[in-house]
Amino acid sequence: MKLGFKGTDVRERLVLLTGLVPELAMLPFISMVVNNAVFTAQRLGLFELLETEPMTPSAIAARVDIDEHAAQVLLEALAGFGYLERTRGTFAISAELRKSLSGRMGEMARSMLEFAPDVARKFESLDEAVRTGDVSDFHFDPATPGQWQHYLSFLKLSAARPTKAITDKVRFDAPPKRMLDIAGGPAQYSIAFCEKYPDLEAVILDLPESAAAGNEEAAKVGMSERISYVVGNFFETQWGTDYDIALLSNMLHCLKADECRLILRRAFEALRPGAVIVTNEPGFPGDDAPIDTFAAYTSLLYFTVTGGRTHPTPAIEGWLRDAGFQDISMSTGGGQTQAIGQKPASS
Repeated sequence: MKLGFKGTDVRERLVLLTGLVPELAMLPFISMVVNNAVFTAQRLGLFELLETEPMTPSAIAARVDIDEHAAQVLLEALAGFGYLERTRGTFAISAELRKSLSGRMGEMARSMLEFAPDVARKFESLDEAVRTGDVSDFHFDPATPGQWQHYLSFLKLSAARPTKAITDKVRFDAPPKRMLDIAGGPAQYSIAFCEKYPDLEAVILDLPESAAAGNEEAAKVGMSERISYVVGNFFETQWGTDYDIALLSNMLHCLKADECRLILRRAFEALRPGAVIVTNEPGFPGDDAPIDTFAAYTSLLYFTVTGGRTHPTPAIEGWLRDAGFQDISMSTGGGQTQAIGQKPASS
């Protein structure tokens, strides 16, 4: 999939067919306007407000304390972009947006709308990041006061598909007893593994904000005795040893290549002989293979918010071998790519 325009009426389709519109040149300009309209509406709470009842621009301006003229312009723009509908001078969220917010992926849609403005703040410094290569990781330097709440909500919802893919594909010679979940976030992966393996205990290595949220999630499902956190930076904190499985799901993309190699070596040392390692990341092609839109999107996103990137899938496989893992298998599931390897039994 490549990004582009599509005509929604005859006039627009004819303009596109003429080839007179410089589509790739117009795309960033138009997307900039649309994105900032949506981010502003989200930060002001307009979508939440208009989800409950239609309102006039003057009523909205009074409710959220904004300028009435500016409110009129913004609301009309959002109607033109398809996020709102205008009826007899009042505005409400559009049927299409309401469907997104109430459908099967409704919770995910809401979390994305909440989190997107925080990510947009990071993109404001992309020029400097590209010049210097230095990025302030948003895990340690939140872009906005509400970022952690929005981020953790997004993590909990986005983990569902890859979690099932991982638990379905990982095989053990004997049921695992100890799991190390590196940067495991709000415990979704550990909960899934503990549900599948009744005698498993999981240790999650992550930052204080994730630990607070994850302890609540574990308590909700009665697993506080089986799931615990080691709170800290995984470069500095002691991990422990003799684990039966190490899981690194959606965390290598927060790191640069040399840091990934270091983390995988540390995982090797933390595992008992014969234990299993699993990485789970968005796929990215190696060598000169074509780069699809999703791979391009994720890699630049991760660089901008953490300084990492979506690493080429062949590179991850090579790093696992260099760290000492063997019998590495690659698979895809849950929209992502899993690498599963084993520490030699004689190690």
